[in-house]
Amino acid sequence: MFLNDPTAARVFARVEVLPDPPRPTWWGQQWHRMNLAAFFETRYRQPSYYRMMREKIDALCIEAKVDLIYADLIFMTEYVGEHRAIPAIVDLTDSITLMGLRVLRSEHGLSKKLSAWAHLVRARQLERTVGNVFDLVVTNSVVDEGVIKGLSGSSNTLTVTNGVDMDYFLPGIGQGETDKLVFTGVMGYPPNQDAALYFSDEIFPLIRAKRPHAQFWIVGNGPPENVRRLAQRPGIHVTGEVEDVRPFVRSSALVVCPLRLGTGVKNKILIAMAMKKATVATPLSIEGLDLVDNREVALADSAQVFADKVVHLLENPTEAQRLGANGLARVREHHSWAVMARSLEMAIDSVIVSRNGRSHPLN
Repeated sequence: MFLNDPTAARVFARVEVLPDPPRPTWWGQQWHRMNLAAFFETRYRQPSYYRMMREKIDALCIEAKVDLIYADLIFMTEYVGEHRAIPAIVDLTDSITLMGLRVLRSEHGLSKKLSAWAHLVRARQLERTVGNVFDLVVTNSVVDEGVIKGLSGSSNTLTVTNGVDMDYFLPGIGQGETDKLVFTGVMGYPPNQDAALYFSDEIFPLIRAKRPHAQFWIVGNGPPENVRRLAQRPGIHVTGEVEDVRPFVRSSALVVCPLRLGTGVKNKILIAMAMKKATVATPLSIEGLDLVDNREVALADSAQVFADKVVHLLENPTEAQRLGANGLARVREHHSWAVMARSLEMAIDSVIVSRNGRSHPLN
């Protein structure tokens, strides 16, 4: 999909596709477990592949005379060597340590808690060492950045929050369909699954008791069977994958974001704000965003409060319009791609200058 994107040629001089790892051997799996390795690591489970990737990336850097290595997410950090002359940045986006802590607290049952604990142990080890390898560690919220700083105080960190394409996610005309509530996201992602189930089980019945014609739309690809079954309930719709989320957001009366798990800045919140939609959300949903309850968003930390705020905004469309207008103004000023890009570009330039005294252009 990426290689077929016509815009890629205008951004990248060259795209090198590296192979996926082979199936691990039985012995590799045992060595992986003994080292409490993260699920994505290959250094123990597929050591030949791991060495090949390290050597391939090193060779590409020499061949192309690369000025900077930019690793996307922690999955790629194991392939960047610690002792090298080229500066390197890692964009973690979210802290997997913070995610692991929240998952551990939410799990029930000994086996699930043990599995979550093992994942957390390795997550901490990895995020504790990124500052030793990378010149800059980027996250997309100050909360995640704080976790990284707590693990590795010497790390050079920076928060660059998510941005939104203001020309693409334009506000619609009118107020949307009466009583239509929309929740968007990748439904293969466990925190979104939990949010959809939580809203359907505990919040939506309270709303329907006062607004019997209310409709709840779960919009996003990859819903598992327990989420798909929600469509059997009155007033609940599960779309699965859609080509474009904008018509669903645009036609909504309100956007809801009942997340109880997860980390980082939520794009779904920024999109709703850019499209001038009033949003009711849990406090965790706006983590990393400087939003105020009843100014740009309505916040609720319990099912009853969430339902009450949804009903209040449905019954008071002028209030919903005010929240939507405030949200749009906020995202224009602080979360457009232009603003985010300038912040990141300045950080990249600073890293290169501090290492070798040279500024742009980059290879």
